[in-house]
Amino acid sequence: MDVQPVTDLNAPVGADEFSALMENVGPWLPDVPQAPVGLAVSGGGDSLALAWLAKRWRRHVLAFVVDHALRPESGAEALLTVERLEALGLQARVLTLAPFPKGRLQERARDARFAALEEACVEAGCLDLLVAHHLHDQDETVWMRYYAGSGSRGLAGMEATSLRGRVRIVRPCLTLHPERLRATLRAAGLMWIEDPSNQNRRFERVRWRQDLSPMQRNEARGWQVAAQSYRHSEDERLAAVLAKNAVWHSTGWVHLRPAGICENTLSALVRLVSGRPYRPSREQVLALAQQGHGTLGGVIMRPAGRFGEGVMLVREERAVQRPVVAETGALWDSRWRCDAEGLPTDCLIGALGDGALKMDARRLGLPLGALKTLPALWLNGQIIGLPDVLKEAGAVPFLWAGGVPATGENGATG
Repeated sequence: MDVQPVTDLNAPVGADEFSALMENVGPWLPDVPQAPVGLAVSGGGDSLALAWLAKRWRRHVLAFVVDHALRPESGAEALLTVERLEALGLQARVLTLAPFPKGRLQERARDARFAALEEACVEAGCLDLLVAHHLHDQDETVWMRYYAGSGSRGLAGMEATSLRGRVRIVRPCLTLHPERLRATLRAAGLMWIEDPSNQNRRFERVRWRQDLSPMQRNEARGWQVAAQSYRHSEDERLAAVLAKNAVWHSTGWVHLRPAGICENTLSALVRLVSGRPYRPSREQVLALAQQGHGTLGGVIMRPAGRFGEGVMLVREERAVQRPVVAETGALWDSRWRCDAEGLPTDCLIGALGDGALKMDARRLGLPLGALKTLPALWLNGQIIGLPDVLKEAGAVPFLWAGGVPATGENGATG
């Protein structure tokens, strides 16, 4: 679809323009009730404008309104937003977050929000989730990362599409000015909610949002274009090095040959083995590469020993998650998802741990560290189920759910 760029910041986003944006971030499943497109809506102007545009683009869209429960009025605002969405002909559901620890409020709120959204999308059959990050959000992200000393991967900003767990996050508005999203709402006669936290300067992003000049925003866009080009080339090189030198094992560990040991490979593989959403800092990775062994980001790197030349990267036992209730679909340690049904009451998912000492790791072809950090079913302090990746009879189905691939993924959620 050939649509001319719009430079008038008072011009609403038209249906053809939005359709062209959505084509750029496709492909899309058929527009059927069984596979609605998910939509994250806060009730603010950006996400409400995206909701209005999405409903004109596609029939089957399901909106999720996240109530962070951080302000007394947030529950009423969430219900008001649902009413406004339903008036637009959109189905909407409220997701109320459970309390989370204090400190790093915006970071914790973001992680809790996306976890709730992912779970809701899976339950509803949504493979894609639209979020309303726009051009100014991108500018602020780039400057925040520049100030933090990020390299090209950070300065490339947020991707238009990225994977997060079992859902594809789609940001169709990254090239749109926020003024145009507000203009879209005004043209449609729609009201929106202003969250007071968006003006609270104790949050880093708010300070950047309020202080960046037009010249600085243009500067960020120049950095981003250059960084994206460099990063795409870097990803191609990384994929080639990993294909030649790294062996990924289905039990969650990696053997890396000497020729593949470098900053980029270690950064990607530490993130992959740990299941964490972000790569470790460049300084930490360089220190690990220079030392040749050590612990970083919940991953142990040590000589590969009987597995050949080079190093192995294995999940660190003391960093794994504590046991969680064993339910169908339960995620443990951000790496393994239980696909078993009919589990006993009071059953837990936890690390195999010292239970691995009763097994023959050498016969299984595993490092002992990898074996000890596999998931197992526990009941009253006893192991009642081993993961099926060990290929034992009657084993419990556990699926690798480490989030994102080693290459081609920025990992920025904004």
